[in-house]
Amino acid sequence: MTTLKNPVPKKVNAAERMLNLLALLSVRSQPITLRQIRQELRGQYSDNEQASRAQFERDKSDLRDLGIPIETVVLGGDQAGETAYKVTRNNYELSDANFTPAEVEALQIAAATVRLATSESEVALWKLGAERVKPSIGPRVTIGFSDPYLDVILDAIAKRAPLTFVYKGDERVVDAYGMLARKGFWYLVGFDHLRKAQRVFRVDRIEGDVEVGKPKSYTMPKGLNIAKAVPTDRQMMAAGDYEHPTAKVLVDSTLVRNVTREFGREAVVRENPDGSAVFEVPCSNNYAFRLWLFAMMDKAVVLEPQEVRDNVVRWLDELTEGA
Repeated sequence: MTTLKNPVPKKVNAAERMLNLLALLSVRSQPITLRQIRQELRGQYSDNEQASRAQFERDKSDLRDLGIPIETVVLGGDQAGETAYKVTRNNYELSDANFTPAEVEALQIAAATVRLATSESEVALWKLGAERVKPSIGPRVTIGFSDPYLDVILDAIAKRAPLTFVYKGDERVVDAYGMLARKGFWYLVGFDHLRKAQRVFRVDRIEGDVEVGKPKSYTMPKGLNIAKAVPTDRQMMAAGDYEHPTAKVLVDSTLVRNVTREFGREAVVRENPDGSAVFEVPCSNNYAFRLWLFAMMDKAVVLEPQEVRDNVVRWLDELTEGA
């Protein structure tokens, strides 16, 4: 988890920033100050002192509204008088309800689809360990903080210690710069010594164990922007060689604003009287397009090309067979 130097926010989704804040506070054993939070979540809070404080207070308030108790501690010693923050997970999570991972996932999907009306439903999901962010619009299934690599990677980032792991069959040695939660997945950004370039790794695709090297082995590059380093949906969906570069998708009125924000007004092909709209979106990368489309559940329908519609039907059939 890390950031940039320019005043941020147009490029960083507030819900994702709040999720990253909670993840950071949840895995730290000691309270950390806002200054340290800004250093770790580089590029997600403004460089302006007042603006970053206002963003942080909003995120803190939203998390507390969701039932997450963020505790404050006044530090002593060299940091005497500074305020630090922490989250103790035992204070808001229930003891193990013996749900299987599949059952917890089903709860998340059900809540995202049905959109239970009360705030208590959100709090209940947090307490069951199915972490959610407060969406600004539309249904969304988000990720938790129980990934076996998360603590190790965050600790390595703080210590500037390189990581060694297997990814896509190759052993990688990576100077870990930061992590970002986006669309239900954790991404690690760092310098890959095998490729001799900065690369992005989806954490759930790391194979085997993650080893941590010697602390203070590298420095962070100047002007690093973690938020921009992780590809957006639009970039991922366009990065492919599928025969059909774009598809027309009918989007429900409840998600039109969100999709417009992602792809811009130029992607709107038609606005309908009921508030729904047809968008032309990239689909060159079949896998990325599928993730984007299915995240909207029944709120989006592919209209054309016919081959892409047929692919969606086939994907749904495969999901049904595997259920």
